[in-house]
Amino acid sequence: MRIPAIWAAAFRTCADPARARRHWEQLCEGPAREWLLQAGPEQARVWSALLSGSQVLPAWLQQHPDWLADLTLEALRHPRRRQGLETELRKRLASAPPDLAGALGEVRRFKRKEQLRIATRDLAGLAPLEEVIEELSDLADACLSTVWERCWQEAVQRYGVPYQQDPDGRWRPATACLLGMGKLGGRELNYSSDVDLLVVYSGEGWVYPQPPKGPRPPTPRLNAHQFFNRLAELFIAEVTRLTPEGDLYRVDMRLRPEGEAGPLARSLSSYENYYAQWGQTWERMMLIKARRVAGDPELAADFLETVQPFRYPRSISPAVLEEVAALKLRIESEVLKPEELHRHVKLGRGGIREIEFLVQVLQLLHGGRQPFLQQSRTLPALEKLAQYELLPPATARSLAEAYRFLRQVEHRLQMEAHQQTHLLPDRAGDLKRLARLMGFGDAREFMAAYERHTALVREAYDRLFGPAQVRPQARPPFPDRFRGRESEWQALLAGHGFRDPAQAVRRLQEFVEGPGFVHVSARTSELALRLVERFLQRCPGGTGQTVRAGSAQTQLLAELPVLSDPDRVLTRLDSYVQAYGARATLYETWHSNPTLFDLLLLLFDRSEFLAEAAIRTPDLVEDQVLSGRLKRRRTAAEILQDLRHGREDPDQMAWLRKYHQAEQMRIGLRDILGLADPEQYLEELTALAEACLQYAVEVVMRRHGLPQPPFAVIGLGKLGGGEIDYGSDLDVLLVSSVPARNLARCQKWAAEWMELLGTRTEHGLVFPMDARLRPDGEKGLLVNTLEAHEDYYRRRAQLWEIQALSRSRAVAGDLELGRVFESMAAALTNFRAEHVAAGFPWRDRPRTAAGRRRGASTSGLAAWSPDWKQRIHQMRLRIEKERTPPGQDELAIKTGRGGLMDAEFVAQAFCLEQGWREPNTLRALYRARDSGWLPNADRLIENYRRLRRVEGVLRRWSYEGESVLPVDPAPYRRVSVRCGFETPEAFRAALAQWRQAIREVYEQVFGATPGAPLPGGPAAKRPLSSAPDGSG
Repeated sequence: MRIPAIWAAAFRTCADPARARRHWEQLCEGPAREWLLQAGPEQARVWSALLSGSQVLPAWLQQHPDWLADLTLEALRHPRRRQGLETELRKRLASAPPDLAGALGEVRRFKRKEQLRIATRDLAGLAPLEEVIEELSDLADACLSTVWERCWQEAVQRYGVPYQQDPDGRWRPATACLLGMGKLGGRELNYSSDVDLLVVYSGEGWVYPQPPKGPRPPTPRLNAHQFFNRLAELFIAEVTRLTPEGDLYRVDMRLRPEGEAGPLARSLSSYENYYAQWGQTWERMMLIKARRVAGDPELAADFLETVQPFRYPRSISPAVLEEVAALKLRIESEVLKPEELHRHVKLGRGGIREIEFLVQVLQLLHGGRQPFLQQSRTLPALEKLAQYELLPPATARSLAEAYRFLRQVEHRLQMEAHQQTHLLPDRAGDLKRLARLMGFGDAREFMAAYERHTALVREAYDRLFGPAQVRPQARPPFPDRFRGRESEWQALLAGHGFRDPAQAVRRLQEFVEGPGFVHVSARTSELALRLVERFLQRCPGGTGQTVRAGSAQTQLLAELPVLSDPDRVLTRLDSYVQAYGARATLYETWHSNPTLFDLLLLLFDRSEFLAEAAIRTPDLVEDQVLSGRLKRRRTAAEILQDLRHGREDPDQMAWLRKYHQAEQMRIGLRDILGLADPEQYLEELTALAEACLQYAVEVVMRRHGLPQPPFAVIGLGKLGGGEIDYGSDLDVLLVSSVPARNLARCQKWAAEWMELLGTRTEHGLVFPMDARLRPDGEKGLLVNTLEAHEDYYRRRAQLWEIQALSRSRAVAGDLELGRVFESMAAALTNFRAEHVAAGFPWRDRPRTAAGRRRGASTSGLAAWSPDWKQRIHQMRLRIEKERTPPGQDELAIKTGRGGLMDAEFVAQAFCLEQGWREPNTLRALYRARDSGWLPNADRLIENYRRLRRVEGVLRRWSYEGESVLPVDPAPYRRVSVRCGFETPEAFRAALAQWRQAIREVYEQVFGATPGAPLPGGPAAKRPLSSAPDGSG
């Protein structure tokens, strides 16, 4: 085909005349021919620049030749901004198919058409770089916000509307927003950029099809967290879906808290907590560019205000230079190949990333005190740094020129095939075309300019970061590196008890060198290797078994047994380091006080629950050790006094839970270190429970202006016995002195009290509360009068309820009334013959103001019968049969034959028979021994204490009411190690011997027919006097 003169002249001016002519001829074969032949000289020059600058863009024109109408000189004269783009997109969607797929197909076509327009302006020299990257960013905003709106509508249609309650209890719709980070956040997008995003929602709540009514509507299946994460999943799927029109954008969510392991969407408060506690330097830098892209603008503003102190701290250690320099070194050594160091426009030496790092570090160092530096865009930030003399003006100008040059090179590279590439071509022809696209005559001139710019960038970068650029060096006795020596490391770790040495090597490498996105200093890596050595000494096959717990001031000494599960400990250690955030500070702390490191290893091995608490709040363990609080036991009065220091906190639920968590950690550490024997840690957990119960009563009193406690709190079960264990429920009765006709308000106060303690929030709960042992169970009043309780127990209670009453004790609230209840309980749980014959009299029944005796008018006890002891025995056998998992009697250390309940029933039977008021099991057994009525008492007591210790080890792991040993061999072995046994077989044999001894005493007390020997094999060789290790 003959080429018109106008076009021939235009081809001579473009970067690749042959390519431009080929694309022109292909377009002339279709409907675009008329447009092309009517073009004037300037229009032909502009279009020839487009046709020569890419392989992909002309192909789009062949698919949509009508798009040439938007590429005329008039249409290209001015940039288009977000508002205009969104308006046009809405008009297009109005005539698009109504379904989500049809609408988003139109968005993809619109995005491709607009990218073609922007690229044409760029290639033809009609727009400077700043205008191009702003247009690309505005286009992304328009597309992403449109998809967000449609996905929101789709999610609401599928699931309903998420609602949250305001502080006044009113329900309002929850909202969410989409935040752009990186180049999108800085309005500096490329032609083929990923879009870095965060999803924030306003608060926790529930999803309802209709607006909820009342303060406590029925709980639906879907909560707000689930809704917004499903919305995020839907949004990402639609944005990244590949269709014939291509995808919209590649979405990168890895910058969110916890990276790929974290939820896609978080509440505002969750982000606040994360960054305040665990945020790292790279996250500060990332948030510098954060801005709203879609969704609720007020929520986005709240987010940016919330993270402002984190992203622009008032002061920050100059060590940030070392961290960032180390990260860049990691990129150069591990991400790039050696031959790419000088060819990678973005990550190479003197590349775009070095300009960005330089600017962002100066913003971190000075932006908190100098707000004018708080710029999300690189070029304006460079201007401000020069203006306020934080960079020499000449350096700032050189960096700005280099930034514009390198970003244009990046654009030309990505236009070619619409792919995310940053490498200069190694083929001469491709490099020549790139040089021509950049306005140079040949590749030599282009490379000279490229090398000049990158050299100037590197020089400025080195002036700022040079002193911090130190490469970490490994130290003996380990292999001198991880890469290439994995097999040596794996052999070493296999010899130290690791089940998955390959995974352990990867985790240790990250522990020493840091994750890929955050590098560490040489000093930090050196300290990490010393810690690795210390860790391995405490694994099976290690040499170090003793740990001095605390500094010289704390003077705590305990044995550190072999870790039972090195793999799990390493996993938890990795999570802890990530949660702590300041890796260098943490390793320095451990180096100066290795006890903290040792305690964490043992904690991670002995309690999953406490390990998770330490990871959520990394300062918990350090605070307990350095404060000296591990040295002594604390009473309920001392704990209550501490709790009262928080009485002015506006969020009492949060205050109670945070304090309770810290005390749980203190008690658990004392137990793990062997600083408290089993009875002592049970007493301390009971003291913590009593203090929390009393403090919660005081909170209710303050809220409602009550001069006196509205009820007495009576503890039953383990609470009544002063034997609260890890994960125990608190069994309570609530007794009021208010007349029955005035109990309605008391019910509300009691429900508020229960909620304050037992409601699970983002901070957990205080204790699980259980009031089902009250008269009439769940059908009965939550609070009732003393008279009503006495009447129920005398007339309608079953024998097991009287047995439970024998362990009752006043623990909080109106303690004077509680003592009266105890007196009543003593009268009803005294089965001595003379007391029974007298009708179970309550002789010290108090009198009312009018002189009448308080309490029920009836006498006697309907639950009692002469065969009461046999009935209790039958009840024990029924529990053994019904509550022991089938075929697992050997594992059921509480309900199984010879289990804890045998000893507890013995203690309760003696208390009933002798009329003793002794709710505590061990003290009751000691009393029975001292009275000479309990056969083989010492044997029973010692073995009961041993089983209690095993139960404590089980419960400390999960903080749940677990009393059944694991079925699977691996966890069973770990429990045996934690109980101080070298092998599972020795543990199993010892358990059988202990339980056989308990059952024999039980049968003697209850006159039962002796049973067969308990399962578990022959007696253990381990001596009976050797109880489970106090460390757990």
